[in-house]
Amino acid sequence: MKIIWFIRITATFLIVAFTVTNCKKEEKVPNQDQDQHQDTVATLTDLDNAIKNKMSEYDFPALSIAIVKDEKLVYVKSYGLSDVESGIVAKNDDLYRIASLSKPITATAILKLVQDGLITLDQKVFGSNGILGNVYGIPPAGSKIDLITVQHLLDMKSGWINSPNDPGFTDIGYTQSKLINDLVTNRPLKYAPGSTYYYFGMGYVILGRVIEKITNVTYENYVKSNILQQCGITDMKIGGNTLNARYPKEVKYYSKYPLSEFTPYNMNVTRMDADAGWIASATDLARFIVRIDRNNSKEDLISTNLLNKFFVFVLTNWYVYGSLPGASGILCRYNDTFSFALLTNKDGEPLAILYDLYAAVVDKIIIISEWPSVDLF
Repeated sequence: MKIIWFIRITATFLIVAFTVTNCKKEEKVPNQDQDQHQDTVATLTDLDNAIKNKMSEYDFPALSIAIVKDEKLVYVKSYGLSDVESGIVAKNDDLYRIASLSKPITATAILKLVQDGLITLDQKVFGSNGILGNVYGIPPAGSKIDLITVQHLLDMKSGWINSPNDPGFTDIGYTQSKLINDLVTNRPLKYAPGSTYYYFGMGYVILGRVIEKITNVTYENYVKSNILQQCGITDMKIGGNTLNARYPKEVKYYSKYPLSEFTPYNMNVTRMDADAGWIASATDLARFIVRIDRNNSKEDLISTNLLNKFFVFVLTNWYVYGSLPGASGILCRYNDTFSFALLTNKDGEPLAILYDLYAAVVDKIIIISEWPSVDLF
């Protein structure tokens, strides 16, 4: 099973990517059963060299990786320069924009509300019977927008598509409310709600508003208090938009396409919050993934039954890609043994770059026989 989520603003410019896979061999992702019979056993040095080679090949200024084995953090390392012009060396606690890696965080927050009995996945979102009611406008009669449920948004089956444009990249001065109101009142559905998968990142922005309506606190504060703090994460936050709005420890972002309409500091990242707005360290994301991985050493935040309601988490092997101008990353669960988070301060377009980076890391991880015994968490 393989699902690729992506949005393009122009024919050649990848804005965001979210991928889930079962790691089939034909996709050139290593097969664990076959690899354990190889004569060559990789070392941490081999892994280190593989990452350096890919950084050089794809010209990533900085990269941070955190690897978990049996729910223990066994390897954390950063490479390159977090700020090239100032010559600042990348550190393990550097914060990066994580782009679409924000979506599993939002999904977890929604499932927490379900677990706590505050919402159900089959609740309608818009219209007089919806969680958000008519706050963002009245759905036109016969539009079926009032049939969209929380589960539809979670599964990318709202029925909306990115035509005539991707709302998340509409005029950066527009508020979230204006964007959602325009969707509800002016953009017809392409498909019946629940019928067809289509990548629509704005659906996750709407889920952020669902969280706010139910909890009466901001999306960011709810996630911090009810998800991140439970994982021992204190530094994650919704990022700013401009170079001057960088937070302490946040890296500087670099794009392959400086003449594009959208560059690292010409986007409204803050407005993307629940879709693609978080900044984090690789270790932050490693702390998060061990609490939603369905393993037993560290108690999951969400029951296995509910985790299985999100079509990503239900898989044995999954990985999530995120990419914005100036930032890209990977979050991976590999079988019941390994997980890792990898973040860079440059966009990962075309998507094959992130495929290749993922495969290079997994290829070494699964044939390393000796890992440090200390839990770096």
